[in-house]
Amino acid sequence: MKNNQNIKQLFSLFTLLLTFIVANIIIKSNNSEERVIKRITVSLDTIQNRHDKILYNFHENIEKILSDPEHYYPTKDNDDNAIYIYVNDSLIYWNSDANDPYSLLNEVKLHQNIFYQGNYTYYVSHANIDSIKFFTSTPLYHKNQFSINKNKFLPEKINGNYTIDFDIKDNKITFNIDYNAKMSSLISYIMGILLIAIYAKSLKLSFQIIQSSKTNNKYLWFLCCSIIIYISILLFQNSLFISTSDIFGSSCLIDNSKYSFSLGALAEFSILIFSNVLVFSTYLKKELKSKTTLRIILSSSITVSMLLFYTYMIFELISNVNIPFSFQQIYNTTVDSYIFLIIISTLSCSLVILVQNILRIIISKEQPYIWSIVSILIIGAIFEIILSQFIDLHFSILTNITTILFYIIVLWQKKSDGRSKVIIKDIFVITLMTIQLTYILYLINETKERDEMEWFANIIGDESDNSFEEALIDITENLKKDKNLIEWERDNSFPSDDSILNYLNIKYFNIDEISNYNRVVTICDKNTILIVNDVNNYEINCNSLFDAIVENNDTKKISEELTLVDDPTTDSYYILKLRLSPTYSDNVNYCYIEFYKEYILNHIGIPEIITSHENLLMPKLVNYSFCCYRDTILQYKYGFYNYPNELNNFRYRKEEYVKTHVFKHLTKKIDNKTIVVTIEKPRFIDIIAPFSYVFIILSLMYYLYVKFERKVSVNHIRDSFHGKMQLTIIMTLGFSFLVAGFTSFIFIKNSLNKKTREFNYEKNKTIVKNIESDLNNFDIEDREYLKKYKENHFTDINIYDLDGYLINTTQPKLFDGYKSKIINRRAFEIIKNRNRFFYISDENIDGTSYQSSYYPLKDKNGNTQAIINIPYFDNKATSRSSVSNFIITYINIILVLMGISAMVVILVTRKTIKPLEIIQDKMQKINLGEKNEIIEWKSKDEIGELINSYNKLIKELEISANNLMRSERETAWREMARQVAHEIKNPLTPMKLNIQFLQMAWDEKNPDIDKKLRDTTKSILEQIEILSNIASAFSDYAKLPKKNIEEFNLRELILNVINLYNNNENIKIELIEESVQDYNINSDKNNLNIVFGNILKNAIQAIGKNEDGLIRINIKDLTDRFLIKISDNGCGIGEEEKKKIFMPNFTTKSSGMGVGLSIVYDILETLGGNISFESEKGKGTTFIIEIKKR
Repeated sequence: MKNNQNIKQLFSLFTLLLTFIVANIIIKSNNSEERVIKRITVSLDTIQNRHDKILYNFHENIEKILSDPEHYYPTKDNDDNAIYIYVNDSLIYWNSDANDPYSLLNEVKLHQNIFYQGNYTYYVSHANIDSIKFFTSTPLYHKNQFSINKNKFLPEKINGNYTIDFDIKDNKITFNIDYNAKMSSLISYIMGILLIAIYAKSLKLSFQIIQSSKTNNKYLWFLCCSIIIYISILLFQNSLFISTSDIFGSSCLIDNSKYSFSLGALAEFSILIFSNVLVFSTYLKKELKSKTTLRIILSSSITVSMLLFYTYMIFELISNVNIPFSFQQIYNTTVDSYIFLIIISTLSCSLVILVQNILRIIISKEQPYIWSIVSILIIGAIFEIILSQFIDLHFSILTNITTILFYIIVLWQKKSDGRSKVIIKDIFVITLMTIQLTYILYLINETKERDEMEWFANIIGDESDNSFEEALIDITENLKKDKNLIEWERDNSFPSDDSILNYLNIKYFNIDEISNYNRVVTICDKNTILIVNDVNNYEINCNSLFDAIVENNDTKKISEELTLVDDPTTDSYYILKLRLSPTYSDNVNYCYIEFYKEYILNHIGIPEIITSHENLLMPKLVNYSFCCYRDTILQYKYGFYNYPNELNNFRYRKEEYVKTHVFKHLTKKIDNKTIVVTIEKPRFIDIIAPFSYVFIILSLMYYLYVKFERKVSVNHIRDSFHGKMQLTIIMTLGFSFLVAGFTSFIFIKNSLNKKTREFNYEKNKTIVKNIESDLNNFDIEDREYLKKYKENHFTDINIYDLDGYLINTTQPKLFDGYKSKIINRRAFEIIKNRNRFFYISDENIDGTSYQSSYYPLKDKNGNTQAIINIPYFDNKATSRSSVSNFIITYINIILVLMGISAMVVILVTRKTIKPLEIIQDKMQKINLGEKNEIIEWKSKDEIGELINSYNKLIKELEISANNLMRSERETAWREMARQVAHEIKNPLTPMKLNIQFLQMAWDEKNPDIDKKLRDTTKSILEQIEILSNIASAFSDYAKLPKKNIEEFNLRELILNVINLYNNNENIKIELIEESVQDYNINSDKNNLNIVFGNILKNAIQAIGKNEDGLIRINIKDLTDRFLIKISDNGCGIGEEEKKKIFMPNFTTKSSGMGVGLSIVYDILETLGGNISFESEKGKGTTFIIEIKKR
């Protein structure tokens, strides 16, 4: 049977493996370079045909289109087929702001063009009809410079890493692609699940084969097999296309980690550990026999060491993983985050199960709680003191408490019995595991957050850039030798400053270390005068200006030519001063090259993709505040925290890192500057955010262990009214909570969006009114003046002219290849053409969505001068943070409420179901031959009516039972009398015949009369003996067994019975004992003597005169009862006879009453035991007897 199951499992495994390999081949084929090229070609042909149709339609309907372009080319939210129409080189219509219309007009000349704008490549078709110019564009390719996103072929999704170059040849779009195939994330997750299923099934099959084998050291065999399977799976997956996916092909650890393995390999390793712990636990059965003191010390040491090891390893693993693992913000987590959480939970569950099972065989029931706690504390302190000298244990008070509670729970379980207590213990263990893992996650997030605060403080305070300085020092030496500079120097014929800068940018400054700096070149001789843009716009000598900058600011000399200037308006500011001396002149020329990074506050609030492009790594500033003090005076501040103007008034200035009730402050001293970074402390609900996830996963993992170790199944719920009722109520509550939560989520999200819009609207109105009031005092194209509004309101501002073109912005980098300089078409229509006061829309840049508001900018006469645009890039982050907090809070609340509800449901349903359980118990005890008890119930509800009906039926049943018993007794006695008459009649007939023959011999004076008399007498005596036996058997059956309970040795009783019947030369009787012990029992010795005597006698009769007869008696101790098996190799019992074997008057022999086994059955039933048998015709019979010890 087991072999058949193993064959089925092997076939199932083979099917899964074959499915995986075939799927892998198909996916690889679909992602081959040939297929990708074909798909791109088809897409490009489709785009080109669509453009041809658009151009043809424009030629055919030009007059209608010009009269109503909105009808033919409605405004689009996407960039597909953007339309731009010019008349006399003036833009009259556009339906998308994807492209810069002036760039199109100036750069696109041909009928078909590949057009580059920022990171995007477009296919642009162009038509010229007299003074009318028509352009339509479609994005083809997005080149992403950042590792967080990949390059994209926009018309169709292409999996893998690739770059594409496009061209137009023979009026057709052509391309070259450098393509590395890669399995997509979704497919890799599906294939990963299939691979994990193959791995798990392989482990299960190997366990079943080893378990059914007769080998010793089964666990060692399984350990070897599991490791071989694990290595085989790794080699197998690395040889297939799935190895190109992120989950199986990329390391999930940070770059500077000592190790490197993928998330998939880590998942497989966790399964390896979990399966080995499950199997190993099944073989940990034999309890340690030792003194209590030694057992306390040993168990405490194992508990402390294992949990210390667990805490350290989990901390190190999570700290080094490059997967977002803070569940305080749901939107920041990914699928990989939850996979990693499952892995961590699996490893945690494995360790706790292992420790729990080891403790189960070491802990003694006799050991006291107090000494166990003392032992844990002492050994924990010793381990912590010793190991902390080598590694950071992160062993806290909470970890100590968790260790003690875990140990006490295992000890309590050891001392107690009962399934309900096992369930309580399991819940406590899962809760403790969840608390410990949640706390570890909190510690890790705390550590990462502090590191991030310190790193950010260094960015603000330390303006030096070592990599930049090293690179520029090397470049400076090359600049001194540059032939062009030397020639310009010799002839004193310098080109313009911008031309020199362009030359240097191309030849020297195009490296990563320098490219993220803004650069300005100024050539000065002793007579050069510069005009400084200030309130008074004054003139100053060029060399004097740069000397003043160096003298009036804190500086750091990097080299003879390079100086770092501590400028509060920039993040990093370097001046490179090169002396240029013409050979024929006494004049000394200097080339000043300024390198600066923009002020960090200029980057706040803009899309993350731009800060990444500028090589400026910004933390999530939603909850951040920071400030900079220079010589104790506040230089600048940002955020919600109200920093004092003087450092001396900041109460935490002397503490490097401090936590208050609400905030966490980090203070960093850098030269004469003091940086303070502040963040809100996480709320308690934020700290326990992962609790719900961890608890659910651990519960599932622990259930797998319980199902494997205790063979527990949930199938009993289907057959239990109690279970069905509980499950129905809990599922109903759960569904209600989910519906309520979803409804609340939608309501809160909408309310939050509404409040955000209202807040932004009021804020925007203030900004617009302030700008309108100053409209006469400044030029709306003055970028510096507009920047003041940004610094006051911490928001960016864009201004468009009445033709929809950008004329001013506080974020010029936003429009440098990321966003078109043309206004959103819908905003233009609504603000200018429909004269609306405002328009709000959701826009996006490179996939980063944000809210954008548009307002007319009017002069004092009410005439619209321009259109002002205020984007809010951080609104999404703020909104997501609020929504995430709600979701996490609600999930944890649901978990708590579901736990409380489950407990209430269990208690209430138990009370409700109690009457039914009483009825069930009473019905199970109904005995037709005895007095059956009725149920006392005072309630008059439906249960009360049910119980009344039950009591009524019991009374009616008692009457019916008496009548039935009377009828059955009469029938039984009649049948018995008939059988007795038949049995008596059998010997009487030969007796009568013998006497008649003797009478005839007497009358005939037979000479052998004496011999005949002796023969007849002998025969009659034999028949009389048969009659006597029949009478005795009938008498024995008629007597009901009477209990005479006494304590005796069951083994000795069986040996006495064996000695009584062991007198046949052809039959051997053996007694086999499982263990050498005294088999003492409290029971009826005489009746058990009858039981074993009857069975032995039947066994001897079944063997008959066969040679090599064997009767084997096996006795086994089952804790609360004895199990006795009596086997023979006699004739066996047929299938029809098996049904009647314990019935009175039934016998398989040619003579006898057939009451022996019936008496045996009655005796055992009276003593609370039972009897069963197994038999095969021609091979023998085994009777199985169970007898209670007391």
